[in-house]
Amino acid sequence: MNEKEFFNLIGNETRRNILRSIAHEPKYLFQLSQELNKTQQSLQRHLNCLMDKGWIIRESVEGPFGPSRKIYRIAKNLSVRITLSQHSFDFDVFEISIGKSAKKQSFPLKRVESLSKDFSLNVLEALEKRDIDFDEKISRIDSVLDQLGSIENFLLSRKLSITGELNETISMKLEGDAHRKDRELAYTIFSKSAPITIDLIQKEVETERPELLASLKRLYEKNLLPEKGIHLMNKLELTLKANQE
Repeated sequence: MNEKEFFNLIGNETRRNILRSIAHEPKYLFQLSQELNKTQQSLQRHLNCLMDKGWIIRESVEGPFGPSRKIYRIAKNLSVRITLSQHSFDFDVFEISIGKSAKKQSFPLKRVESLSKDFSLNVLEALEKRDIDFDEKISRIDSVLDQLGSIENFLLSRKLSITGELNETISMKLEGDAHRKDRELAYTIFSKSAPITIDLIQKEVETERPELLASLKRLYEKNLLPEKGIHLMNKLELTLKANQE
């Protein structure tokens, strides 16, 4: 996929919201319609566009009491890298492979050792020597960056594998539409690497503070609240008590 196709696809807010939603768990059309407050007809156009590009797939799921229904899920694990500077604009989309083989794969320590040698011998030498031309310097740096990229891909693969296991646990412990908001909150908290605040979480899950606190407590009872979520819950409870007084 070239950069024009990518930005045309991802530049639409509705399509971004669809991807964000089904990245956490597969969804039926009516679920997306309720969650995103959009008509099924308008969403179907965006879903078809994402399917045409191979980003999502539609599968038939047998219903327990009725006919099969169509569910949408992410088809590819993608990572995007954009480098913007005064001198260049580089764009790259690459696919990340995960699965059982990724779980068993060991960290490529030999490659790290090789990278260390390449960096000291190739990059530093190239930067210090005046008789090496610009093309050779860039080529040597790119060689090391390629190796760094392979290590990055490995780590992304492991992260996605672990995230998948986490999402399955959340879905299993919070089954059904009645727990949709709780699942959404759990996905949001676990996915945030930066410090989280009450206002940030409240905005993302679109709920009032008393309801947010009740949801946090339910996650805590089911052992689905990380340490940062527990701090958030305690802080929110103190804030609500102070407001009542």
